[in-house]
Amino acid sequence: MTPERTELEWIYDPADLFEAPYQHTGVDFDLLVDAGRVVAILSVPQDPVSPDVEERVRAAIESVFLVRQLQIHRKYSLEGPRTYQHSAGRKNISIRVGSAVAVFTAGHVDLIATDAAGNIVRDSRAERIAEHSSVLDSVAPKLVHSATLRSLFESYSRSVTDPNNELVHLYEIRDALSGHYGSEQSARDALGISKGEWQRLGVLANVEPLEQGRHRGKHPAGRRAATESELNEARQLARRWIMAFAQTV
Repeated sequence: MTPERTELEWIYDPADLFEAPYQHTGVDFDLLVDAGRVVAILSVPQDPVSPDVEERVRAAIESVFLVRQLQIHRKYSLEGPRTYQHSAGRKNISIRVGSAVAVFTAGHVDLIATDAAGNIVRDSRAERIAEHSSVLDSVAPKLVHSATLRSLFESYSRSVTDPNNELVHLYEIRDALSGHYGSEQSARDALGISKGEWQRLGVLANVEPLEQGRHRGKHPAGRRAATESELNEARQLARRWIMAFAQTV
């Protein structure tokens, strides 16, 4: 019997990774991300679900989560899928769980401004959610089609999950861009990156005697932990470069 509806479900943690429900409509399926669950409803029910369709759903979800991680710099875990088949009022489940492990994020101070009549004229939380959703809509699908863009996001993800080597992974992004364009100069020209910005990440990753850097053996006089300011600076550079490259894909 052909099912009336087929759903694939993934579970993610932490459940508050997304501030608000996120929805995306695709060709083969619709996605809803909310409160620790990702549900993909297939446009055409299938039992069993074909491996190709499941892989397209998985790739789309992983891309959404990689972009979300770039936005908020948090670790996450993602497990699934569970397959639900709905037929004639019945719900059957087939569980085959895999996992992808992608801590903290700075808190937001939100502002709600009202006029004299009490009408909301600005809601910073709503603005942030709308901006994040717009980026998810525009950038996440590109990761499926661009191996280079996905590799940039994966390097950033490793910088989150492996904080002891954070600058090593962030520097991978600079290397990848140089490789993609053939040289550092070409990468900077294509993406509008100043020489000072480009060199600054190199200084943080290669020159400063930082525990999270690339050349720890070259600092016999001792090393120190990078300050939060230094790490935030490196993250901001990497994020800006990744997003600049995403606009070219």
